[in-house]
Amino acid sequence: MKYIFIIFFSFCGLFFNNGLKAAEKINIKFEEMEIPLTIEQLSKLEKYKDDSTELIDWLKKNGFIRVFELSKFLEFPVFKEEGLNREILRSWIGRKILTELSKSIKVPNDNNGTEIYNTIENLLDQKKEVSTLDIIKALPSEEISLDIDNLILIISSWKNELSMQQELLSKLNQLERTKQNAFKNTKKSTKDLIKIEKKIYAPHRVKPFEVEIWKSNKTNFDKELIIFMPGLGGEINNFKWIGNELANRGWPILFIDHRGSNLESFIEVLDGKGTIPGSADFFLYRVKDLDTVLKAHENGEFGLPNNSYILMGHSLGALIALLYEGKKPTDQLGEKCNSALKDFAVTNLSKLLQCQLSEIPFPKKNNTNKASAIVGFNSFGSLVWPKENSTGIKAPTLLIGGTYDLITPLMNEQFRVFYALDNPSNRFLIIEGASHFSPIRINKSYEENNDLFKISESFIGSEPILVQDLSTKFIVEFLKNIKDQKIPNVVKNQNDLGLDFHLLDLETIKEISEN
Repeated sequence: MKYIFIIFFSFCGLFFNNGLKAAEKINIKFEEMEIPLTIEQLSKLEKYKDDSTELIDWLKKNGFIRVFELSKFLEFPVFKEEGLNREILRSWIGRKILTELSKSIKVPNDNNGTEIYNTIENLLDQKKEVSTLDIIKALPSEEISLDIDNLILIISSWKNELSMQQELLSKLNQLERTKQNAFKNTKKSTKDLIKIEKKIYAPHRVKPFEVEIWKSNKTNFDKELIIFMPGLGGEINNFKWIGNELANRGWPILFIDHRGSNLESFIEVLDGKGTIPGSADFFLYRVKDLDTVLKAHENGEFGLPNNSYILMGHSLGALIALLYEGKKPTDQLGEKCNSALKDFAVTNLSKLLQCQLSEIPFPKKNNTNKASAIVGFNSFGSLVWPKENSTGIKAPTLLIGGTYDLITPLMNEQFRVFYALDNPSNRFLIIEGASHFSPIRINKSYEENNDLFKISESFIGSEPILVQDLSTKFIVEFLKNIKDQKIPNVVKNQNDLGLDFHLLDLETIKEISEN
């Protein structure tokens, strides 16, 4: 999911571009008023800030001083011929964003952003970097309108989301602290692990996809196979920490490397050797990969003593687990997406992925079994299952999320997925300060030599390794409770490893979600 940030920031650039557009004249509209500006005036707008004219004095007096800051972005190169920018523009996500953007940045007779798209594409054919001013001058229109009122609504949605996060923290801190220990002392037995790399051949793949199987030398007849799926742009190496922890406690664990939407695929896009993954890579092939793995497991191809299984995943990987076990998207998804993307998904980037599900014809399962349990990090799917108990999933589920997740926010995304599940043993582990990227462990030497991993610390949140260690404790305890048919305890306002956390049931999640 780290690449969603690349998508987001690419379109932030597009947002500013369009905000300044006016081939001959730009009409800035707000509160049923309109101010016409020429390109020259727009490009020098910041210089006018200290002048005193009737219009400028009125703008200052009525709180529109930020209008003068628009020109700061004019000459900044927001699109580059290299990298993901161009591929994103050509993708489904690009089309959706441009369509919504054209409602705020209005070019006559262009209701879906086609003129904006064509202009950017033509400029990128001519030069390596494209600025806002380049786009303004190149747009084939004499007059363009910027609807500030609509943009204010978008900005307000972001402010509302931040306010909700702050209110959530306040409510969590007010929960009455539970006295019992959050988990028992679970010792990790050091065992010799067998690590097997295996190629899986499947009809939906031209080339085989790869899996890694980690298991103990000693056969554990009472432990189910755990199947782990990384998120979009993720790789197996990011989650070896959980492989070590669980395999050393006796669970065999299989990691799926989803070709087409993994790290390697995005590196190929950046190197100009591939195209940005589409909805088939995001969903269809991932679901089929999982189905193929489970069919092989059912047939005994992994040499395990039973054919039961547990699904586990991060972000998109968690969604695939839920899609596989639950009800598939309905025709109503398209209608929901029409309203869900009006704010460009700036407060919930997962909506950009969810809305592509309407294009996917899901195959029937070849596997006859059901998951014994599901564990999801930073899950999403609120547009797919908008109502309580709507997933149809009865398997006990542990969802894990952090209060600093800016990709799939707790209140408006992850909690709603939790509502859609149906089992009294379901629990939600909230780790204060953890982010969407906290479960990802990155090899430091690789990070230093690869710009893809240079994520700002402000997006990572609290110490990711501590978050991972705490998550492991709860996963182990949760799986043991499920095996022993025990209802997991509810834990409120406790601290371990320097992190504040809460393990909550549906009733408490509803309590802290109420306004």
